Amino acid sequence: MNSPRVPRAAAIIAVCTTLVVCGVLATPALSALRGGAPSGDVTVLVRQDVKDLTANQKAAFIGAILKAKTVPSPWDPSISYYDQFVKWHRDAFACDVGWRQSGNWAGAAHNSPTFLPWHREYLHKFDAMIQQMSGDPTMTVPYWDWTNPESTAAVFSADFMGGNGNSKQEWAVTTGPFRKGQWKITIQDPAALSKGDNPPKPYLVRNFGAFPAGAVTLPTVADVKEVLDGHRYDHAPFNGQSPLDTSFRNRLEGWREANAATCDSGWIDQSQAKGSPHVMHNVVHLYTGGVWEVGGKTSQGTMAYNTSPNDPVFFMHHANVDRIWATWELEGGNHYKPTSGAPYGYNSTDTMWPWFDRTINSWFGIERNGYRYAKLAVG
Repeated sequence: MNSPRVPRAAAIIAVCTTLVVCGVLATPALSALRGGAPSGDVTVLVRQDVKDLTANQKAAFIGAILKAKTVPSPWDPSISYYDQFVKWHRDAFACDVGWRQSGNWAGAAHNSPTFLPWHREYLHKFDAMIQQMSGDPTMTVPYWDWTNPESTAAVFSADFMGGNGNSKQEWAVTTGPFRKGQWKITIQDPAALSKGDNPPKPYLVRNFGAFPAGAVTLPTVADVKEVLDGHRYDHAPFNGQSPLDTSFRNRLEGWREANAATCDSGWIDQSQAKGSPHVMHNVVHLYTGGVWEVGGKTSQGTMAYNTSPNDPVFFMHHANVDRIWATWELEGGNHYKPTSGAPYGYNSTDTMWPWFDRTINSWFGIERNGYRYAKLAVG
């Protein structure tokens, strides 16, 4: 029996062929040379630790997210600007945009070499959105340092993301600006993929650390140091089974003893051996959402689904993932692999689904892409 699945996708958006069809925003950084990083002088913004935000900064960030939930997406006016990010993340698990290797699969944005550059571009677009919504061109997503209890407390404070779910209300989040009744979830994983499990709720759900095999915990400083000790970016087979001694990407993503990924009803299903540890990026999703049993059926919190960006905590979590990658880059880690020979969308000079506007290698380095972190991860 496999461990509970990491979130899976439910639909696929049409492949864009032009910038106009894709709806790429005309922000300075995103309107750079197609396939290249921004040219000329670049203003470098700072992504801060959540614990260091002022009350005004917190309020402005929250306000930008809430506004984005009410504004039509420039890519798809039928959904909100915020929900566009949820949909992209969900659709990234479609088999149609994955890579099959002898019955094993690499995804378009997960359990594959693109995991880090895909989410870097994704966060870059998220920054552009909140800047537009707030009218503040210096706003950036803050990062959640999972190894620091002060940062964790700041993330889940009542004046920011709200806290753990209420056990008397099926673990619904009932505190903070994204509480039940104030924040409605409209993009979900499909019911067809729940396989008899309890369906996701239309509101935020968190059950910190809950897991059937025993509570899971957040990564430690020692865990981060161990990941940073990997000196090669990735290695064949370039998926969840890439060897950890030659795949920094897999170390950071968190796959351990991964089973061969399958295509189930059109969506990539990646799991790992029963009893194997859940670590790094993967375990933060599981810790925040939780996985537990109710009436003989499995329930999951919002962050445990492929639609995990429905919980705004997602973006601070991935900013920290990106911060660890940025630290690794500066410490001299070897650059992206594969450089060639893989299907289109995975090689360093390819563009990435669903935007096709920047090459993977144009995302190497953070300051050349207009931002840095207030403090890098431990080395």
